[in-house]
Amino acid sequence: MSTPSDNKRPIDKLRDGALSLEIKSPDDDSPTLEMISFGDRLLVVKAKGIYEIKLADQVDPERTNINAPNTIQKVLPYGGQDPWVGAVVLTAHRLFSSSCSPGNIDGAEAFGLVLEIAEDLAGAHQLVEKYCEAEDLAIKSLDPKIHIDRSIVVPAIGNIESRCNEFMQRSDHSLRELFRIVKMFYPDIGSGGWDGLKKKIDGEPQGIDNFPQFLEQTVPFLQLIRNARNCVEHPRPEQKLVVADFSVDPQNVLLPPMLEIIHSKTPITKVPIRAFFTQILQNIVQTIEMMMVFLCARRVTSFTGFPIQIVEFPTDQRNSPHVRYGYGALIGDRIVPMA
Repeated sequence: MSTPSDNKRPIDKLRDGALSLEIKSPDDDSPTLEMISFGDRLLVVKAKGIYEIKLADQVDPERTNINAPNTIQKVLPYGGQDPWVGAVVLTAHRLFSSSCSPGNIDGAEAFGLVLEIAEDLAGAHQLVEKYCEAEDLAIKSLDPKIHIDRSIVVPAIGNIESRCNEFMQRSDHSLRELFRIVKMFYPDIGSGGWDGLKKKIDGEPQGIDNFPQFLEQTVPFLQLIRNARNCVEHPRPEQKLVVADFSVDPQNVLLPPMLEIIHSKTPITKVPIRAFFTQILQNIVQTIEMMMVFLCARRVTSFTGFPIQIVEFPTDQRNSPHVRYGYGALIGDRIVPMA
């Protein structure tokens, strides 16, 4: 007597059978730290990268090719060992895919936007790493002696302006995606931008949390990034980005590549490009992390007898060392994590 499985085509038996995949590449044999499933996508977070798995049925949904493979593709060249990935990507996964996540927010859509943010942050990090390498190499090539003809060869990185332009554009784009997440929580702020969000939060009951104070400190930074991007894409005499490669000052001191933002509302006096890049990236990551925390904290779904809130977990209670925040219940003096 035949069974239903005996009537299956070979391709059906293959596709419906058990699956085991090894996520490994020549440049990444790091351990797998986490699996993330959202919508119809499956991500594998390793220490050194994030990979997307597509099963054969996604490649060949009509099941016409028995040899269609399951595919593994690196989507981010940074992984769970990188602090910014924990603060942005893994924190977003905790906040948007939990049973405590805001019930009126599409968690899969929100996390999809976070992945777009992560792509821009990854590009910005790569740009900064390459810039720092180029600057270090240029300094190593310096001959500090003034020649007999009173000349000195000053090192140069090259492409300073294009590097800065790309950094500003990626920074601004990541924050525009963040604003799209904000509008999922507050759709009525419309085109008011970050000022509109601040006005909205200032108009809500006070004393709930530190969201108003956070925005008071953060909105000027967000406006700086937007204005810097405008300096890049719409330069004018009173609105522009001014950059310079290595130079020597009147005291024979070698100055590093410098950046200046000329803008009536958010000017930046000359600052080393390396320091500017590093600080801006750090501020963006912190801004994204805390914005998600505050947004979700005001919409927590509680389903137990204990009040659920977003808490900062002690180091010894974190599933991932770089994921500081998650849902939890305070029971006495204990923090109980909520999945």
